[in-house]
Order: sequence, then C-alpha cells, then structure tokens
Amino acid sequence: MNDQYAEIKAELELTRKELFSRLMQSTQYEVSQEFLFQNQQSEKEKIVINHIKEDLNDVERALNKMNSGMFGICEETGAEIPIEKLRILPTARTIFEFSFTDLYDRGNCLSPKRENHLYLVEQK
Repeated sequence: MNDQYAEIKAELELTRKELFSRLMQSTQYEVSQEFLFQNQQSEKEKIVINHIKEDLNDVERALNKMNSGMFGICEETGAEIPIEKLRILPTARTIFEFSFTDLYDRGNCLSPKRENHLYLVEQK
C-alpha cells in the first residue's frame, strides 16, 4: 500500500469502527421496539439501520481494495482517482462521484428527453 494512503486507511478503519458501533446500538433498539409494538419510529430506525449498513459496506469495500492494491482506481475507466479527491471521499468507486462538473463532463447530466420534460413543467 502506498504511504499516501496510510492516513486514508486509518480514517476508514475508524469510520468502520464507528459505523459498526452505531449499527449495534440501532439493532439493539430495533429489537427492543419490536417486542413492544410496531410504530413509525421503528420504521425510521429500520431506514437508519439500512443506511448504516450501506455506509459500512462502502467502507469495507474501500479497505478491501486497499488490501488488494486496487484502491484509488476508477471502476469505470481504470484511471487513477486523484489523492485529493480520495481524501474527501475515500469510499469513491469512480472518478465521477465528486461534483456536478464531473457528471456533466461524463455526459450523463440530463438527457434531451428529460430537458424537454423540464421545459414542459416550467410552462404549466
């Protein structure tokens, strides 16, 4: 692993630990609520748990990529993701995840059909 990634790896490991702790707390809360009754708060908690699991999966994927030597490589283009961008979003999988400008450059901003739809909505 590259030395420049050591700081990012430490941050990812800390994030993994924090997410796992939050997941354990949320899961315990969810189980205790299920024994009492189903309510709206329980549904919100399930959504939160789902988001925590997704974030944890992203962190695990990034750490696995570090171990395999694939960290910092765009999954779509194979290009190297700049270290400055990885410091901002260490779980990034592509070079296109950083800004609207990157998405626009990619050519996936708005399709012509969608632009027409937006025009029609504005006219109503």
